[in-house]
Amino acid sequence: MAHQAETQVDVLVAQKIVERTSKSFVDGVCSGYLTYFDEYQDKRLTDQEVYSFIIQNITDVRGTDTFNASYCTGWIEALLEDRKVLH
Repeated sequence: MAHQAETQVDVLVAQKIVERTSKSFVDGVCSGYLTYFDEYQDKRLTDQEVYSFIIQNITDVRGTDTFNASYCTGWIEALLEDRKVLH
């Protein structure tokens, strides 16, 4: 009878973390995340509407580049949590 050696596999779980460098980034992510759930959660979205949202907000002159990018990041994070993106 053959004896199989038990092997132990160590699994390294890596967390994906974005290291923040400014309060503006954190504010943008939180704002974008909340905006999605406040204004878009129950709304039907097309790919063109998602594109338009990103373009409008990434180029918004009222916010800094960092805020705008993180705002879109937070919105997309909420979108991915909430629904199947490709239908």
